[in-house]
Amino acid sequence: MKQTRIRKNLWIRSPYVRVIGPDKKQIGIMPTREAIDLARRQELDLIEISPNAEPPVCLIADFGKYMYELKQKEKDAKKKQKTAELKEMRISYKIDDHDYQTKLRKIKEFLNAKNRVKITLKMRGREALYKNKALELLNRLTTDLSGIGQPEGAPRPLGEAGKIIQLTYLPK
Repeated sequence: MKQTRIRKNLWIRSPYVRVIGPDKKQIGIMPTREAIDLARRQELDLIEISPNAEPPVCLIADFGKYMYELKQKEKDAKKKQKTAELKEMRISYKIDDHDYQTKLRKIKEFLNAKNRVKITLKMRGREALYKNKALELLNRLTTDLSGIGQPEGAPRPLGEAGKIIQLTYLPK
């Protein structure tokens, strides 16, 4: 994120500014020199908080304290931000029912945690002849996950002769 320099006191170039007092109440529009004098009488700074407004909005506050509070807000916003991870689950079309249920349970956990899940189905050697069974398994998985997640498009064949099929699920 590009950070612009915050102007204060004599660096404010606008002839008139809208002033907000140290108690966060609006004082009104006044000449910049007058606003700077008002801030100095209170032993505070005039800080330009909205330079694009007409006229620019300025706050009477302690500049160091204002910058500290801005940094704390940025830090808190960064903490609360959650990025969705991409989890991967590998299966085979010859999977046993118990193994299928275990993988299904784990996929549901990932989707409930709001993560995307990529299912990779690998077929070795002559198993590639049974793509229809692999697609049946992926359709069964889609119906079992219908309440929690939704597929992101159709299954995509990858690799040589389509021996790898991928399907990504998004949480609802």
